[in-house]
Amino acid sequence: MTKSDTLSLSERQKQALPIFASNLTIEEACERAGISRNTFYEWLKEPQFKSELDRLRNEIVNEAVNHLKITSTKAAKTLGNLLERDDSPTVQRAAANDVLGHVMKFMELKELEDRLADIERYIGGQK
Repeated sequence: MTKSDTLSLSERQKQALPIFASNLTIEEACERAGISRNTFYEWLKEPQFKSELDRLRNEIVNEAVNHLKITSTKAAKTLGNLLERDDSPTVQRAAANDVLGHVMKFMELKELEDRLADIERYIGGQK
């Protein structure tokens, strides 16, 4: 959204956007923003408001994903350490299942990605 797009939003809308972008229910967000649900749904019909709300929500999700990426190495090391625990076969088994499950999911996603790339190349060659 450009600066001119945000200028078309009311001050009340600009103040409410961060509230609605968070993981609150609509009822909670409306209460915190001091507006009715009907007002919120009317605002959603406005392209500028909807666009900025979507942008803010995507920004929040991207920040969370980046945090997960950063901590994934530590999580992998933790699973690896749990695999080494000779004192608890139950913990070892659970960690092994987690590792194998994650590897299988990664392989499935990689296969789908490769297949999609093949389809896109094929379609691109048809044009």
